[in-house]
Amino acid sequence: MDKKAIGDPLDRVDGRLKVSGGAKYSGEYDLDDLTYGVLVPATITSGTINAIDTRAAKNAPGVIEIITPFNAMKVPGYQPEASTRIKGLKLFNDNIIYFNGQPIALVIADTFERATYAASLVKASYTKQEFETNFAKNRDKGVAATGNKDYVRGDKEAYKSAAVKVEQEYTLPSEMHNPMELHVTTAYWTGSDQVTLYTKSQGVMGSQRSIATAFQLPAKNVQINSRFVGGAFGSSLRTWPHEVAAVQAAKMIGRPVRLTLTREQMFTLVGYRPHTIQKIAIGATNDGKLVGISHESHSQTAVYEEFTERSVNVSRFLYDCPNVSTLYKVVPLNVGVPAPMRGPGEATGALAIECALDELAYALKMDPIELRLKNYAETDLEKNLPWSSKYLKECYQKGADKIGWKDRAAVPGSKKEGEWLVGYGIGCGVFGAYRSKATAKIKLFANGKVNI
Repeated sequence: MDKKAIGDPLDRVDGRLKVSGGAKYSGEYDLDDLTYGVLVPATITSGTINAIDTRAAKNAPGVIEIITPFNAMKVPGYQPEASTRIKGLKLFNDNIIYFNGQPIALVIADTFERATYAASLVKASYTKQEFETNFAKNRDKGVAATGNKDYVRGDKEAYKSAAVKVEQEYTLPSEMHNPMELHVTTAYWTGSDQVTLYTKSQGVMGSQRSIATAFQLPAKNVQINSRFVGGAFGSSLRTWPHEVAAVQAAKMIGRPVRLTLTREQMFTLVGYRPHTIQKIAIGATNDGKLVGISHESHSQTAVYEEFTERSVNVSRFLYDCPNVSTLYKVVPLNVGVPAPMRGPGEATGALAIECALDELAYALKMDPIELRLKNYAETDLEKNLPWSSKYLKECYQKGADKIGWKDRAAVPGSKKEGEWLVGYGIGCGVFGAYRSKATAKIKLFANGKVNI
């Protein structure tokens, strides 16, 4: 029986191994002479490190090395003279503290438990500085994000004179990925210029480039192994500072190092969906034709690295509207840097515009699907180009038929089952189809076998 790629259930290639315990994750590879690394977090939110007392930790059983900003090997790609530099937090490169929980030391021991205990003995003295961590209170300090330009099509004030208006603010809190599998990196060097990593990666080529950049190596000299990922949701789309630190540590001690983040550190060191506040204003005629859309978004970022999202972009093209304006700003705070999370800014922005459109439908006493169809975008008005393909109308119809949309209680909050309010809703999401270069080599043998 033929199977379709979409619509029929398909077995995951890695499914059986994952559910049976046969999958081998980055923290489960046995290597000769393996050591274990545990990070020591800063206990202040902003300032500088004056000194780090490692005496008690060094005397703890099994401790091999303690790496701090005061004794760390210089990572070539962190230095100003590097031809290409790695972005983001540069662990152990200086004594500056940007956020609470930032690693200030790496303890390496012969077991994970001994490294964990010794890490608890490391003490530091600091000079504290003023800090800002409250996003809502600092929203007015937002700055234009690099590479993000304000967008205006037509008259950005047009919505104000519309017959029916909706103006709302939507707040999304920070959300953590925190997958079941902890972030673990195992690294070892072969000679002076070849390094191998077992690490959690959603893009091994990107990880290879980042490590090569950090240590100024040819990419072919960096091998990334990531056979299985036990959940990531966007948190492993980049190379994090702890991964570089594992490679750095392995170089310093001349042995393999396995660096494991704690569950607590999963909240601070590997990103999150940023706290975001969006302001939407929509105006329409009495019969539901859109007159104008204004979409403003502020989201938090780190003081040491800018993270941006495309949260306002969806409002530029999702609906047929002659007058559209968007504005996007970021608010630098003393927090860890955010990261993409499952439909990053696109999902955040779509939530806001779709909620506002539902509120407009309610104000117009109009079916939410009818309102969307009335303002259906037959072309991409932002780029003034036709769609390569678009079947949103068909999705509206099929979805409505499947859930009995026409028989729903049209007024929100009017249907109740026991203690539950029951309602029907609709929402659209848009995400780009990104492609990178790919190559394949195929060998066809005389015996009929094919090697791809």
